[in-house]
Amino acid sequence: MNLKEFFRPVYVPVVNVYFKTFKAPKRYHHLVDEIRKNKVTSILEVGTWSGDRAVEMIKVAHKYAPNKKIRYTGFDLFEDLTDNLYMSELSKKPPTKKKVEEKLLQTGASVELVQGNTVETLPKYVMSSSKFDFIYIDGGHNAETIQSDWQAVSELMHENSVVIFDDYWRNREDQSAKPVVDRIDTQKYNVEILPEIDVFENHNFGRLEISFAKVTRK
Repeated sequence: MNLKEFFRPVYVPVVNVYFKTFKAPKRYHHLVDEIRKNKVTSILEVGTWSGDRAVEMIKVAHKYAPNKKIRYTGFDLFEDLTDNLYMSELSKKPPTKKKVEEKLLQTGASVELVQGNTVETLPKYVMSSSKFDFIYIDGGHNAETIQSDWQAVSELMHENSVVIFDDYWRNREDQSAKPVVDRIDTQKYNVEILPEIDVFENHNFGRLEISFAKVTRK
């Protein structure tokens, strides 16, 4: 299930509490770096949300592979986000699948959006999909969900694919990507915890120290 929309609005960056100043997360430059370095032409994102991050990634891919058609596939709940799941801290409903698709098609990429719980949709998708150059996992924060997402997308990796996990919470062992990443078989995969740490205070989880984790095949 893609629940990052539940948590995004309640993240408060801890930069200077006294002056109440804020700083954008540092870790996201790795997305640009990896897409540029690997001349990525196919992107899979778990947790599309508004599509803004997808637009950024597609634009970078176009820039560094200008003669290639970029393929983007995104997974999220979209309208399947029910009122029972919707958190009171959100100021507005997440965008519809149609609205996000319209935004992404403006990039000129080939776009496919898959609506629903990724525990169900990703395993089905894997059965008929080709491989991806770049996979970004930024959906649910439940470790069981992330484990399911990883098991599915690992089947979509070719020998040069890069997988980036968001929400590797360095100071938490029970939830989000850390327990999943820490169990990945290092005999089969290269696993790197990228150095930048973004610190947030979250209403539900308290202090979070967040990094990206990068996984490639050996």
